[in-house]
Amino acid sequence: MNLTFYGGAREVGGSSITVETGNGKIALDYGIKVEEGLRHDLPRDLDAVVVTHAHLDHSGNLLTLADTGIATIGSIATRDITSDLLLDLIKVHRLKGLPIPYTSRDVEKVYHAWIPQERVGLPGMEVNLCPAGHVMGARMVHLKAEGKNLLYTGDFCLHNTEILDGADICALPKEPDILIMESTYGGTCRPNRDELVNELLKNIIYAQERGGNILIPTFAFHRMQEMVRRIDLALEKGLLPRYNAYYLSGLAEKITAYFNDHTEFLGKMVQDDPAPFNYARVRYLRRAEQIRQPALVVCTAGFGHAGFSRKLLFDWISDEENSIIISCGYIPKESPLSWARDKEVIEENGEKFPVKASVKQIELSGHADQSELVEFVKRVQPRKTFLVHGDAQQAEALGELLGTLTEVAIPSKGEQFTV
Repeated sequence: MNLTFYGGAREVGGSSITVETGNGKIALDYGIKVEEGLRHDLPRDLDAVVVTHAHLDHSGNLLTLADTGIATIGSIATRDITSDLLLDLIKVHRLKGLPIPYTSRDVEKVYHAWIPQERVGLPGMEVNLCPAGHVMGARMVHLKAEGKNLLYTGDFCLHNTEILDGADICALPKEPDILIMESTYGGTCRPNRDELVNELLKNIIYAQERGGNILIPTFAFHRMQEMVRRIDLALEKGLLPRYNAYYLSGLAEKITAYFNDHTEFLGKMVQDDPAPFNYARVRYLRRAEQIRQPALVVCTAGFGHAGFSRKLLFDWISDEENSIIISCGYIPKESPLSWARDKEVIEENGEKFPVKASVKQIELSGHADQSELVEFVKRVQPRKTFLVHGDAQQAEALGELLGTLTEVAIPSKGEQFTV
């Protein structure tokens, strides 16, 4: 069995790994780095692609396979949401004036080539999918081939969130020959979830008391639904004072319908609610001009690099009564949110904006942190572990801790292994 790491190796983004045996060849994920766009260097001589979840860094390059008819394996939720994210990817390219030779017809081809099953037989291989936490529909991949067991985590978490149960280690295969595991937070331990949520609410209240605007950039898929429901319930229960509260994202509004329709993919805490994502206190707006200030606004894009979040960031960053709350952990270094967090002045179209607003990062991430990653390896007990989806510093910090538990490799991009 040969493994080749085409992306997500010593980096975050562009995840894609091929597994080749004497009988066939598949790809585990087929993603892009959003800031770099589509790739044309990924292999196409595949029997199938297994997509762990819908985020574009794991699914975005499927457009390049639209004309091949190659089957894609993943959960039905991942299929539906990936289709919407691919359509949005095409839209964003066109709005930016970037060339993209794909249309909605190509997205339809990807959709119809999808096998939304949890267990699939391929030539000389058996693929089983297991819930991974992280986002709705996310799955780990258990691959059996040539007498060996391989477990690929994709992105995962063990902790429960307000709307999603974490991965259940007891339901996973034990002692796999090969584990391919994310290491996004391999060198980082976070406070527990309740502490982070309380910190978020305290920062919102602090901004409300100053009478300022509060901007919370997030991602259209899962993080938006989680954040808006969290704020909506806090307003309804009186945990937050009454305030103008909105969310802006046409894509998120569309994806939210899947969350109401497919609660079976979500945690027990929302399954008993007939419409858990019909919000009572947070209003959906189509345009930023509809905002009545002062306001709390949750909007896309998640890194402040596009859409409403970019516009409002530059509109509000220079007023000291305003607040920017960053809820993700990983932020690309050249993104506007990174600039806002780390610099005293940022620029937009040649104009300088002093950073006077409060900028706070509270990492409400759906990824496993270092303690969860170590716990995962202790309980799964793999023979050999490959660390991916983390920058070199995070992966190496984790690798040092795992060295007594498993053989560890940290592959480089393009590196191949025979296992």
